[in-house]
Amino acid sequence: MAGKKVQKATFSYGGVQLSLTKSKTSAAVQYNGAHARKAARRGTVAPPPVQIFEVVTSKRSIDKKLDALRAQPDVAAGTHIWLVEGQEDAPFIPTGNLYIEFVPGADERKQIDVLENLGLSIKEIVGPGAYRVSVTPQSPNPVKCAIQLQRNKLVAIAEPEFAATPVMPAFSTPAGRFIATQWHLENSGQSIPAIDVPNSVYAANHFKRGADAKVREAWNFLGSLGNPALKIAVIDTGFATDHPQLRGDGAKIIHPRNVAAQNTDVSPFVRMGNGAFAVISHGTSCAAVAAGAPDIQGILGAAPNARLILIKLDVLTDESIKGAFEHAMLNGADVISCSLGYPKPVPLSTYVSNFLKKVAAEGRSGRGIAMFFAAGNANPASNNVPRQVSDFAAHPEGICVTASNSLDQRSSYSFYGPTAFLCAPSNGDQGVGITTATCDLGQDGRSVALGYTSGFGGTSSAAPLAAGVCALLLTANPNLNSAQIKNILRQSLDKIGPPGAYDPSGHSDFYGYGRLNALRAVQLAASLYSSSGGTTGSSTGSNTGGGSVGGSTPAPPSTPRGKVVSNFLNVRSGPSTAYAIVKKLDKGDVVNLLEKVSGFWRIAAGQFVSADYIQVLSAISGAPAASRRGKVISNFLNVRSGPSTAYQQVARLDKGKIVNIYETSRDGWHRIGTNQWVLGSYIQIV
Repeated sequence: MAGKKVQKATFSYGGVQLSLTKSKTSAAVQYNGAHARKAARRGTVAPPPVQIFEVVTSKRSIDKKLDALRAQPDVAAGTHIWLVEGQEDAPFIPTGNLYIEFVPGADERKQIDVLENLGLSIKEIVGPGAYRVSVTPQSPNPVKCAIQLQRNKLVAIAEPEFAATPVMPAFSTPAGRFIATQWHLENSGQSIPAIDVPNSVYAANHFKRGADAKVREAWNFLGSLGNPALKIAVIDTGFATDHPQLRGDGAKIIHPRNVAAQNTDVSPFVRMGNGAFAVISHGTSCAAVAAGAPDIQGILGAAPNARLILIKLDVLTDESIKGAFEHAMLNGADVISCSLGYPKPVPLSTYVSNFLKKVAAEGRSGRGIAMFFAAGNANPASNNVPRQVSDFAAHPEGICVTASNSLDQRSSYSFYGPTAFLCAPSNGDQGVGITTATCDLGQDGRSVALGYTSGFGGTSSAAPLAAGVCALLLTANPNLNSAQIKNILRQSLDKIGPPGAYDPSGHSDFYGYGRLNALRAVQLAASLYSSSGGTTGSSTGSNTGGGSVGGSTPAPPSTPRGKVVSNFLNVRSGPSTAYAIVKKLDKGDVVNLLEKVSGFWRIAAGQFVSADYIQVLSAISGAPAASRRGKVISNFLNVRSGPSTAYQQVARLDKGKIVNIYETSRDGWHRIGTNQWVLGSYIQIV
């Protein structure tokens, strides 16, 4: 069916008007089997195809070259290439297929007449009045078909199918002049510049390589800077909401609340006793450590993509404290960070303590909210008597965060005690401060001056860092409840400090259960997500006691196992003989080999054995039984490591491939294997 050649085309596609331009230099051909056999005999390799098509080019007339190719016996089909906005590096190749929906109630005979008039062949009856069709030699080209069909009053939708090479940019961690100053994200052991002191550096003797929270490694594992749907509530004395770190894309701050004033003014202004205004930068710095947006200098928080619920709490009363945590819970906070405390060591009131239990148990639609509290500073106190953790940080449902420094030593100012859960990198002793956002009173005495500092620290910085890491953990596994979060964190911590710093249960009053390790936390969370089929069972065990997530250490289906080959084998609480013996194994015992650390295998939460006495066995490949099977109905289908296009592509399936379906996400993605997900709209259940 001949007609006037169309060079440009505008039509409805995916609910929007799409404008395409025909390439003047490129076309695509689909060869038959004879062509492949000829190429093999010549020993040549065809250029990389786009799906089943091979792209050909011509500097002169692509029309003539395409006509000549179509006449060759080993060419099955030839088509022009269409470009979006004339971009030659983004070719869209019509496959010859179209998707068509007729208006509701359209007569079935008239539907068939419309298809026959254009010479279209039905490939699939998708539903009542909905078809996938293909062109024939009697049809106009697919783009012309779509345009003509969209002009027909009987047709609701008509869209050509295109083949295109998917864009898969590799995730790259942020860069910038001062990215190295954020040693708490990745500590190279080298000297770093100070952001707020021109031409100044901190010498290498202030750093120990690896004395960090492994945040940049966690980003690389996730392939992202976290899930933008997650929300971190930061409870503090005020925030500079115009700071680029907090403002982000303009929608980063949601549901701000001034508890005392009962309004949305969360500014960092305070009125002094003499009536003058001052600015407190504490809240701004804390929020930026947790979730500061990336800027051109390379300064950012642990979970840069997370949203911020900023809550100003500048007066501590039972009513205001409850109001702050209640606002966080009612507005969908996934994580809470609070670096406030009473000036003297006092307990929380029963009223407040009971409400925090409610938040920990009932927030996040019953999964509970992880609450990170700063242990407190100024230890030893003014009377030279070391002060233990009190008020918020002593709450049994919270996560008490103490501080370690850039040399992996405990920060001596940090309060301590039996409720210490973990330590996180901050300043202290011979260590270096944290680089983050700050603010001050403007020179006019009425405005807020925005800036950066390399001197932030204290447990005030450690707590939001841990909260940001928790958001990364929930990026890897959004279904975890608060008890499981605590158990994953405990299992993933690094034991730092001198020998004997930890008791037989693996706890230290100074370090908690160890220093924060974001990489290991997200890996463990992801493995639990995979091994549980994308769901997590409830955990009712103690949040701070021994044990592991859900009662057993999660082991993915591919986890190897090992057999004890010595007469007996000591199981220790950490990966060296300096750690306490927690039990013994006998010759022939078989254990899960979860990870190898310094010549030791971790076989369970807080249980390590020497690799010298373990024979590695074959990996277990058992997987849960599939509930359904599906067939790929697109020409090709990308398989990704998680349920969205934000995850890395790990494989590709061809049309007609049958897959097992183990679960379906809320967004319509099917899990077809361990860390293997496909979009359900391209799968037909069989």
